[in-house]
Amino acid sequence: MTITYTLDVSTSSFTSFTKLLFRWRGSIWKSVYKELILWLVFYFGLSCVYRLFLNKEQRAIFEDVVAFCLKYTDFIPLTFMLGFFITLVITRWWDMMRNIGWIDNISLYIATYIQGKSERARMIRRNILRYAVLIQALIYRDISIKVRRRFPTMETLQAAGFMSVKEMEALDSIVSPHRKYWVPAHWAMTAILRARQEGFIKSDHAVQDLLERVRSYRSSLALLLVYDWVPIPLVYTQMVVLIVRCYFLLALMARQYVTSDTRELKTASPIDLYFPIVSTIQFTFYIGWLKVAEALLNPMGDDDDDFEVNWILDRNLQMGLSVVDDAVGKEPPMERDMFWEDSQPEPLYSSDTACAPNNPQLGSAAENDMRDRSNSDVVKMVSRPSEKNIQYDGVSVRSVQPPVFVRSTSHTSSTRSNGLFTRLNCSPVLAVRRKFRQRHNSQMVKETPHEFYIENAHGIANPVPFVACDGVSIGSSIGSYDVIEAVDRLPKAENLIEKGNGNKVEPIKKAEKPEISWQPPQTQEIPADKWYLAVPHKNDDELSDVIEEEDEVSQKNDKN
Repeated sequence: MTITYTLDVSTSSFTSFTKLLFRWRGSIWKSVYKELILWLVFYFGLSCVYRLFLNKEQRAIFEDVVAFCLKYTDFIPLTFMLGFFITLVITRWWDMMRNIGWIDNISLYIATYIQGKSERARMIRRNILRYAVLIQALIYRDISIKVRRRFPTMETLQAAGFMSVKEMEALDSIVSPHRKYWVPAHWAMTAILRARQEGFIKSDHAVQDLLERVRSYRSSLALLLVYDWVPIPLVYTQMVVLIVRCYFLLALMARQYVTSDTRELKTASPIDLYFPIVSTIQFTFYIGWLKVAEALLNPMGDDDDDFEVNWILDRNLQMGLSVVDDAVGKEPPMERDMFWEDSQPEPLYSSDTACAPNNPQLGSAAENDMRDRSNSDVVKMVSRPSEKNIQYDGVSVRSVQPPVFVRSTSHTSSTRSNGLFTRLNCSPVLAVRRKFRQRHNSQMVKETPHEFYIENAHGIANPVPFVACDGVSIGSSIGSYDVIEAVDRLPKAENLIEKGNGNKVEPIKKAEKPEISWQPPQTQEIPADKWYLAVPHKNDDELSDVIEEEDEVSQKNDKN
């Protein structure tokens, strides 16, 4: 039978789950009470022997045995073995439930594909359906003791209406050393082909679909046979059952209350409870856990939670015949539904549920508008930086192409500006911090046109519009407090530095010169191919040394 309690837990509450604890059929109390009573009888028997019938020497031996059992009971991997065994058993149990063999799909296919209201068409539909249920009855009869008691002989199957006398004679006439579960499937497939030949099935595709449904149905039932034939290995089942029983056999001694006036006992308990409360709870949980596995190991038996196989046979035959015969030709006519004119239909609710809240399906990030951060209705899309293999001192370094930083105010300047330094894996904020510490600021030339001269960490220079650098204005200084945003336009790094010489680097040979025709007075033009790359160093101290050396060179040039 199957114990159903789904309605009692339809709402999660303390009372709903508390009521389950007082159920008897299928409960843990029904599973363990006999063994628990037997264990308590032996426990109290040993306790009485220790308290009433042993002398001091015998009590000392008893106490040593208690200490020994208490020490070594923890060596048994009880939780691990039980947990793995239960997982395996429940997986098999649910897989058997999924392949129990429901007739719904195959009956709907039969009623749809085999058309006609004649007696011949009805006969074909009903016989195919009955053959399918007969496959199930033959298999259940061999794997379920409940069905075997219901149908002890083949004649009882014929008397119950699952097959006729001629069909039983045809089944007996087939000589085979094996069980003949396949015979009704063969009859059903032959009847499908005959229906096609007689014109009751309109297409070969329908024939193929029906044959596939019969095959799939038979395969599911055959899997039940395999599960019944090849259970969980006996050695594993024996091991788990033996481990649990041995654990509580040792616990009979290990959980005894012992005390001594002549020596100190490590196992002595400060309270003599007479009744082993904690041990009883542990026994109930572990033995109940094992009973779950024992009950689900063969769900085709007589346990409280086993499958209702007899009801499944009756239901499949009754419902299947109703689908393929009584329901055929009773379909309602096509008509307009009540929402015909509504583009957004709104089904009605009962008055008790109309105000109940609903939680519609909506992505967790669907209502998060990322444009709110920039307070702009325009989202700017840029390409993703590509990875580059950079050769430095003969070593290939794989790095993502770094961002572009403002280098100076234009391609011309009255004095050389160091700008912002960077390296392949170093934040430009470090260079800003170094500049602030050295009190070195680069003043922008006021006469500069609205273009800034930029370069990326590879040393490739390119002019960009003034509007690309929102954090910079004409006349401001690029110094300690200015954080310059990276310009999104990245030039292609066609010319990379291949080797360095100490703190010096090779100049960029093929960098394109910015095409700016305006020439300010009293300025010196610095060609683009003279712009240099800050050498990538191993640590921040080396980077600081490079900055200090370049500052000294810059100051000497200014004095000269």
